[in-house]
Amino acid sequence: MAGNVTLTASMRTNLLQLQSTQSQIDKKQNILSTGNKINSALDGPTSFFAAKGLNQRAGDLTSLKDAMGQSISTIQAADKGLTSIDSLVDQAKGLTTAAYAALGNDAASIATRKSLASQFNTLKDQIDKLAADSGYQGKNLINGNGMSMDSTSASRAAVNTIVGVDNARVTNVISADTYAIRIKGDGSVEGKTADISTAENAHGLVGLKLSGTMSSTLGSFSDVQIEVRGANGRTRDFIVKDGDESRTISYFDNTQTIEAKLQTAATSGVAQVSTVNVSGTIEEGDIFTITVEGQSFSYTATSGDVSVGQNAAANVATRLQASITSAIATGGRLAGKDVATASVGSSGTITLTGNTTAGVVREMTVTTSATNALTKKISESFASGTIVSFTVDRRLLEAANNQGNGISTIEKKVDLQIQVTNSNGAQVTRDGMNGRGDGKLDNGEQSFTFDSGTVRLNVDAKTIKQAASANCSANIVTKQISDANTSNDITVQLNERNTNSITVNAVNLSTSGQGLQMDAAQNGWMDRADIDKAVAGLDHAKATIRSASQNLSTNLNIITTRESFTKEFSDVLTEGASKLTLADQNEEGASLLMLQTRQQLGTIALSLANQSQQSILRLF
Repeated sequence: MAGNVTLTASMRTNLLQLQSTQSQIDKKQNILSTGNKINSALDGPTSFFAAKGLNQRAGDLTSLKDAMGQSISTIQAADKGLTSIDSLVDQAKGLTTAAYAALGNDAASIATRKSLASQFNTLKDQIDKLAADSGYQGKNLINGNGMSMDSTSASRAAVNTIVGVDNARVTNVISADTYAIRIKGDGSVEGKTADISTAENAHGLVGLKLSGTMSSTLGSFSDVQIEVRGANGRTRDFIVKDGDESRTISYFDNTQTIEAKLQTAATSGVAQVSTVNVSGTIEEGDIFTITVEGQSFSYTATSGDVSVGQNAAANVATRLQASITSAIATGGRLAGKDVATASVGSSGTITLTGNTTAGVVREMTVTTSATNALTKKISESFASGTIVSFTVDRRLLEAANNQGNGISTIEKKVDLQIQVTNSNGAQVTRDGMNGRGDGKLDNGEQSFTFDSGTVRLNVDAKTIKQAASANCSANIVTKQISDANTSNDITVQLNERNTNSITVNAVNLSTSGQGLQMDAAQNGWMDRADIDKAVAGLDHAKATIRSASQNLSTNLNIITTRESFTKEFSDVLTEGASKLTLADQNEEGASLLMLQTRQQLGTIALSLANQSQQSILRLF
């Protein structure tokens, strides 16, 4: 066909060889640039799809490894919280040890135990907060499984309607139960026998007694305190306290006096005149003595003599004057003696006038003395309904250690009790008649411990008598408030086919009855039994923490091992895929060099084949 260019056979052959070589060069260059000898299914479908499967599996395992890493972090977060909680439990155990060392019934020991109980409650609150703060990405392995139990609001309200009772509740609820609460007693008051005996011996008291009936509006369980201050021969203060009320009675002040003075001396025919003046602060039991002509006349002041509005000095003087006048009468002790008359003035001055005989000086002897009372009776009534009465024996007081000075505390016993009975018939009683350290009822929070939970209520000592008089009762009921769930559990897949997994179950390391069963301190650790209950709760908490720690450790080891295996196995799969697709760079480079050389040779051959055509040009 005209216009077509026809290549010779040799040229066509060389041209095809060059094209083939260029195609191989392009392929080698692609292999060298990608590093893969198989880049698509066209390059080798069997190896391509086999490698793709291996890479996909390796990718799935890598994703699983990342999930495992997050699960490990979740467990590690829980473990940090658990370790800190364990440390707080150890600190709380130390507080109970200190409380055992301060088990005395003196005010300092009681205050120490109350302070330690408060610190214990602070640690308990921190344990709950630590458990709540130990979550990681929305999962908390130590803050429970959602289940909770508590008393019903209606039953709490019913108990709180009892006069003298407030803030009724149930803590450390382990299982559902019903508790019947009853208040009983007549409110009669008495003192602890041993304390009364101790106070009598310490202060020279006789017949010390606590009595009365607890007030229905100002009642008190407070101890009675008796304090004596002063020194022999000086004023003694007796301070009696009942709770916030205090009475101070001052006795034996030694300011009472009786003094004799010579007004007119006896001379021949002139009568002697002497006066006896009674003055000073006169107290019931003070003794005044006048000795006339060897005859003594004594009078002991009575409560009537010294009562408010009375002139005690005049009263005493009048009684003494009457005794002397009676003795002067015929047949009396002073009949025929040198004293003739005895009179008394309104101010409390006794005037003694002597007899006269002509030519004879008739002197009469008059001496006086005053002494403090040998005994003093005290009886004080308090708004709480308590009556404290005793007699002070001055001789015993002065013979006592430290001259009877010091403070004595008498434990008040009150016939009031609160009984709590659960549905199984178990009963716990706190009684105002009990000794301290033996379930004594007191003002403030009172705790009643059962296997199913601890009933707590605040007692108002001022008004609880009203509830006892009415024999009030009510029930408080506990039940499950929320269901258990698995929201905090974590499930970790261990292979890419989801046929192997492990579930780490959340545990409850809060102090609730569904967790550590570590209750708050009871009754301010007033009783040894209260401290014992705290120790039992701590022992249970330690065992629970230990078990939870072992469980977390086992799961952590399993997941960590599987994470390491997954990483290594993923590397094996990736390496296997690479073996199917990766090119040998050295071999491919050498092949490219050979192809390039072949291309150069082909170009030369094509040039030689074209020379026969070029020779025609020489003809022109």
